[in-house]
Amino acid sequence: MEKHFRDFIRHLEKLDLDVISEEEVLEEREKLKIKLEEVHHEMVQNLIPMTGTFICMSIFLAAGFSNMFIGSFICAGVFAIICIWLLSGYKALRDTERQLRTYIDKLTIQ
Repeated sequence: MEKHFRDFIRHLEKLDLDVISEEEVLEEREKLKIKLEEVHHEMVQNLIPMTGTFICMSIFLAAGFSNMFIGSFICAGVFAIICIWLLSGYKALRDTERQLRTYIDKLTIQ
């Protein structure tokens, strides 16, 4: 999916805003809004498991501190690593969203 967004952003970078007509601007803006909705959907799909792993990490961390069992700390560490991995994917989607919003602003000003 990220390759799809990168290809679309390359298409927008090649777009000459001074030459295209008003109808093409409206068409590109609508395409951008659809892509932005897709990015938001991907972000929510990434946020749900990240929240779940954060909750599991917190539970194992609390269990580890309450009865000082090393296995709970290990499980909390594993869930923390998974949460960080999911966070990096979320951050990439957030950067893509910012780029799409920038192009929406450029087309709106045009």
